[in-house]
Amino acid sequence: MIFPRKPYMIQRAVTVLFLLLCPIFLTSCFGNKAPERTYFSIDYALNTQPSNPSPKYPKTVVIQNITTALAYDRQEIVYRANPYEFQYYWYRLWASKPRKMLGELINSHLRYTNLFQHVSSTIEDKLPDYLLDIDISAIEELDVSDTEWYAHLALRFTLSRPEDNTTAWTYQFDAKRPVASNQPVYVVKAMSELLDAELVKAFQDLDNALGGKTKPAISDTPNKAVTEPPQATLLNKP
Repeated sequence: MIFPRKPYMIQRAVTVLFLLLCPIFLTSCFGNKAPERTYFSIDYALNTQPSNPSPKYPKTVVIQNITTALAYDRQEIVYRANPYEFQYYWYRLWASKPRKMLGELINSHLRYTNLFQHVSSTIEDKLPDYLLDIDISAIEELDVSDTEWYAHLALRFTLSRPEDNTTAWTYQFDAKRPVASNQPVYVVKAMSELLDAELVKAFQDLDNALGGKTKPAISDTPNKAVTEPPQATLLNKP
């Protein structure tokens, strides 16, 4: 007598067949193995930057809010070839989201300048003398052509006094820097150099504003890049 197969036996056979065929399918799609993810981080040495021997202003500042345009608030590195389209590297990512990565860098750089008695990212026992808000409106690779790439950064800083809710200083830059070789690692290198140079100018302007040398100003950094496109698109680069 022949007994019918039980449903669970059929399901088990299908599962085993899938597990056997899955490696063959992946190999046919990606070669010997799937592409490995690579993680990048913006970084530069601070020991060559301007720094005061002791805190110049006996004030405290808290970096309060760091906001990012929605299209950049993710780990995938953004690249663009035109003003209307966002694209993302699938296997080349930031080590952490840009607002966290840049927030830590800006905090470290501002502390290194020794402009303030204390720089923090949290409000402690009492209100600080100043609150610093940072808006990241662009952090990306710009592909002008197959042979011409740029690193692009655009940030805005707002320093306010919480005791009377007034703005003490504003500064913004929107700048790009050519990439030495058309590879993401060189884009990140150029972006690191760009942020380094722009923060030196920003904190010098902040020093001038606090010292009464100049009025709080907005940077006139040249090389304005393309405006933010209205929609995002995925795919293309690995």
